[in-house]
Amino acid sequence: MLLYKNDNLINLLSMYPHIKIVCTIGPSTWDPNVMQQIIKLGMTVARVNGAFADPDELDKVRELVRRFSQDVSLMVDVKGPEIRLNKFPEPIKVKPGDIVKIGSQPEHKIYPYNYPYIYKVLKKGDKIVSGDGDVLFVVNKIDEREGIIYAEVTQGNLLKPGKALNLVGVSHTEEILTKKDIMNLRHGLATGWDMVSASFIQDKKSALEVRKFVGDDMKIIAKIEDKQGVDNIDEILEVVDGLMVARGGLGVSMGLEYVPIVERELIKKANEVGKPVITATQLLESMTDHPYPTRAEINDIETAVLLGTDALMLSGETAGGKFPVKAVKTLVHTANFTVNYLKRKENFEKSSASITTLAIANAVIELSHDMGPELSAVLIVTRSGTTARLIARGNLIQPIYAFTETELARKSLNITKGIRGAYLLENGPQGFRTKRDIAVKFLNELAKTYKIAQVGEKILVVGRTPIDGREFFPNVFEMITVH
Repeated sequence: MLLYKNDNLINLLSMYPHIKIVCTIGPSTWDPNVMQQIIKLGMTVARVNGAFADPDELDKVRELVRRFSQDVSLMVDVKGPEIRLNKFPEPIKVKPGDIVKIGSQPEHKIYPYNYPYIYKVLKKGDKIVSGDGDVLFVVNKIDEREGIIYAEVTQGNLLKPGKALNLVGVSHTEEILTKKDIMNLRHGLATGWDMVSASFIQDKKSALEVRKFVGDDMKIIAKIEDKQGVDNIDEILEVVDGLMVARGGLGVSMGLEYVPIVERELIKKANEVGKPVITATQLLESMTDHPYPTRAEINDIETAVLLGTDALMLSGETAGGKFPVKAVKTLVHTANFTVNYLKRKENFEKSSASITTLAIANAVIELSHDMGPELSAVLIVTRSGTTARLIARGNLIQPIYAFTETELARKSLNITKGIRGAYLLENGPQGFRTKRDIAVKFLNELAKTYKIAQVGEKILVVGRTPIDGREFFPNVFEMITVH
């Protein structure tokens, strides 16, 4: 049932992209016209797959996105120990029983370009999975002298270039960041990239390896792709800034039947600690080649939203698909429609935020839902974004606007649902950081300047003095009528 059975609620929620949209950028979205359209439709984060990207491609994407928006966040994947096939010219048709030769050198037609020595760690009978389960193999024979694996196809019909190879139950490296990852991260840090999505984060230690490299200059999104990551999710959440539910990897490593249960648990865990979560992999896979989604895909998207995801990610649909604009439009429309059916939540028992911050978040959520459409917006002054992220857990029906201390904090809110706009708090009148009355008047002016609300509309303004005593903003919790 709808929280409020009237058209005002539906109109209010459909006015802005409540659920955040992450798009993987590739050849299909390099066209400036296409980029402009998907930003206009609601893309809030542009992602680059680090499996093949280099600094030149990072620059290309950054410049293209910034041509149309200074607000869209930039996220680079680092692939860590993930193995990738080379980009052979065309997909190869296969069938069960076929023997495929997986080599180790560029002269071989098919080979793992970033880990050529995997023939040394495999043995007869080991299982290999290509992509998100596109093709399954069993190792039939290994020629160590030539560096060739003879693998028998047991399932699948199309081997695609550039796809990941998963060695089921076989560890091939201790490496968290490859040389290529480090190169891309250094370039990203130097050129203003906002987030890193780190592959195969399996425990706190692996997450801290990435943190050690980027410090506090990039937000870390941990991609959970295997059982170890699932088992250690609590300790991982202690040290990262958000999660990505990498359902493709989870399906390969754990089995497809586990994915819905694991997805539900990971989203729940992220919500409990007040950190954003992205749901990824094959949301609209059919739209890679076809202009319309399947009923199952729409159901999949709606389920992720109802479970509490902050963001939804498109991969091949926007990187190499034939209908990138239609895919984004379909995703935004479906997600926004589903938001109408979200229920209020106040579940922060595992958050590391202070008691005062938790109390403020719960009070905002309570007031928001009690007032309904009578309240036009919630304006939050939050130094790091924590308060805004916690309040967003409550599925407010009003848009949330946040004012932060740094550009990185502002951009990090692009993967938190419900945040309609995020801005830097700067250039205010004298005394606005310490005197409550001046601060409230300033927020009233900001509401008009950024068109958060019109004169005569009611907004809730919230701010809090930092626990370290810094003069950022005074304590404020007040309903005001914009004037």
